[in-house]
Amino acid sequence: MNLIVFPLKHENPFPNKVPTGTVTKIHDNLMLLCSGMGSTGVLALGRALAEYPEIKTVCEFGTAASVSKGVVGHIYECTTFCDFNGGIIASAQSFTGLPTAAVTGDDRLYTGGEYDWADLLEMPLLYTMETLRFRNITLEFKKHFFSVRLVSDQGRGDIREQVTQELGKAKKQIREIFSVFENLSV
Repeated sequence: MNLIVFPLKHENPFPNKVPTGTVTKIHDNLMLLCSGMGSTGVLALGRALAEYPEIKTVCEFGTAASVSKGVVGHIYECTTFCDFNGGIIASAQSFTGLPTAAVTGDDRLYTGGEYDWADLLEMPLLYTMETLRFRNITLEFKKHFFSVRLVSDQGRGDIREQVTQELGKAKKQIREIFSVFENLSV
């Protein structure tokens, strides 16, 4: 069983309506969870993993801010996980064949700047409010995890509007990417 988790309803890569905080079964091999953002999302994912032990793989999808080298409108798989000082806490193999990126983040919204070390990385650095903790809780439950993120902004300006615009532009590409995951068996 595969679970695709996304923080916000408008990040749902499928046409199915999914209420926040509730697992929605799409078919025998796929469930969706609109988790909510930050700590709320982490708690929802933890509940889902506890209630559905048949989940084998968790794929996180959502938007992200580019801290460095991430191109707005591009979709990346997050394979390198960084702390706030630029240390690499973990890495993962790529499942998707998408360009790869590093990720950092916490419960607060990224508003640009503050990671001088980001340009030292060979890959783009993205900021999300969930990825590091989604990865950690998934591994606590001994499940496979991977993260796919659409770069929507650079942490400045009207972020909500930028997220909406970039999701709209990438809708077809996102749907194509996730059609492959419907039957993924890791």
